[in-house]
Amino acid sequence: MRSQSQGTKRWIAAAVAVTSVAAVVGCSSDGDGSTSGDGGDVVLELWDTDTRPERTANLETLIDMFEAENPGITVEYLGLPTDSYMQKISTAISTNSTPDLLTPKASDISALVAQGALETLDDMFAAGGWDEKIDPVMVESTRAAAPDGNLYITPATALVDVLYYRADWLEDAGVDVPQSWDDFENAVAAMTDASSGTFGYTIRGGSGFFAGFMDMVYTRAGIGDVFDADGTSTLDDPAIVKATQEYVDLYKATTAESDLTADFKVMIAQFSGGGAGTLTHSIGSYPTILEALEPDQVAVTLPYAGENGTQVISQLTTGFGMFASSEHKEAAQKFLEFTMGEEGNSFWAEASGYMPGNIAVADEPWVSESKALAAAAEARSSDSATPLNVPYYLPEWSSITGTDMLPDWQSVLQGNMSVEDFCAKYATALTEAQERYEEAMK
Repeated sequence: MRSQSQGTKRWIAAAVAVTSVAAVVGCSSDGDGSTSGDGGDVVLELWDTDTRPERTANLETLIDMFEAENPGITVEYLGLPTDSYMQKISTAISTNSTPDLLTPKASDISALVAQGALETLDDMFAAGGWDEKIDPVMVESTRAAAPDGNLYITPATALVDVLYYRADWLEDAGVDVPQSWDDFENAVAAMTDASSGTFGYTIRGGSGFFAGFMDMVYTRAGIGDVFDADGTSTLDDPAIVKATQEYVDLYKATTAESDLTADFKVMIAQFSGGGAGTLTHSIGSYPTILEALEPDQVAVTLPYAGENGTQVISQLTTGFGMFASSEHKEAAQKFLEFTMGEEGNSFWAEASGYMPGNIAVADEPWVSESKALAAAAEARSSDSATPLNVPYYLPEWSSITGTDMLPDWQSVLQGNMSVEDFCAKYATALTEAQERYEEAMK
């Protein structure tokens, strides 16, 4: 059974997300990554599923660094449409025209593995001694995204979800940076002035809402598992229902009414642009926020411990993976290893604002100098901390928590559906999906 008991201290299902690379378009290669006799180079085409402009620029720099150290290997970048990348990937799989490397999301891994599309990286990882060099938390979290527990992406970096506060707003309101959920409630109320269009919080009512929901509800309830030991969803646990109601009560009281359809881009714009005083999002947003605000205008904390004393931390591992059909695996593996090595990992993590996977890089000064990274590192080391175990291995996870839930979630925010009914309906849906998954795995 893949579900974990509620108090588990293992950081294994902290949701792996994949971020990177690439199809190898063979160009005069012998098929093993070596250059063929006519002097042609190996060409790797990188397919990227997260095409934010700043990220694309950073990834292109990473490629330049890799190429400088690996003469004879060229990496060509290709950004896929964010809203339809899986359609292109699925077409490539069905027509046997897949590239060497790719950047699937955590929720894509199960489907890709089921089709035999991704290469396992366990042998490469073992041969390179990476178990001694990479954060074991990230390694376990990466394995947890796959239905078979194998390694399909490099545990290069990780995202941890945090609470961003406008420190200048808190000072103007005469309140300290919140250190508890009660403090949070008081602070967002103190920062709200609806008449001037400023609100203490921005809630995620639109696309991708369930990630923010878990960050604010499961953490507040102090529950780190979506399924209990019997495979039953915890979404209708009384503590979850109570925390959901408290989260919903923020809407229109300390948030803008337009948050009903807000996605992460809108929320970051509201926070950075002066419309909201508090934002729930990952540490990866910190560099973007600092493009609009000064460091002393921003305070960062992790979601607080629940009433049971447990601090639930949402972590998402990101990395680089390879297609099983790659004709240039040796060259592709060199790129994968570069993303985990000290030079490549340090650049990529710092430029992205992510936690580095390489243990040596984690000790570099820039990590402790980032408010977001420092807060995440401190919380992860706490004895009361436990991971938020997100079942990305579940084939129906994305369809249930994205497509199915969204209209009902907006109905809840508008007062047309009760919190109790919402939680009960989707607890049943998730439990049934888990049962189907377990039956299929027998």
